[in-house]
Amino acid sequence: MTPVRGYAVHTEKAPLEPFTFQRRDLCPNDVRIDILYCGVCHSDLHTARGDWDGLIYPNGTVYPCVPGNEIVGRVTAVGDTVTKFKEGDLAGVGCMVDSCLHCEACGKGLEQQCNHE
Repeated sequence: MTPVRGYAVHTEKAPLEPFTFQRRDLCPNDVRIDILYCGVCHSDLHTARGDWDGLIYPNGTVYPCVPGNEIVGRVTAVGDTVTKFKEGDLAGVGCMVDSCLHCEACGKGLEQQCNHE
């Protein structure tokens, strides 16, 4: 486990505040990034406030909630099977992850509509 720091809300009405939590150990296909910059957009605030409970999140927002996406940082470690990144690389993570990049939707630039994993 790796201790990390972020900003979290603990209830739907609470302000963002410093928060320390544990991340699991790296898996073979993981990239660990020391986050330098992270966007907190209106969608993140809706998530933190529980505005989408039952719509996007069928079981509701899980608290504490560390919102944020569109990350830029430095790679600090990679899993055994990672080939596209190495320690020290600058990396960015968009808001769409786990799309297959091969289906019809992905081919049209609509990764948010990908049904594959």
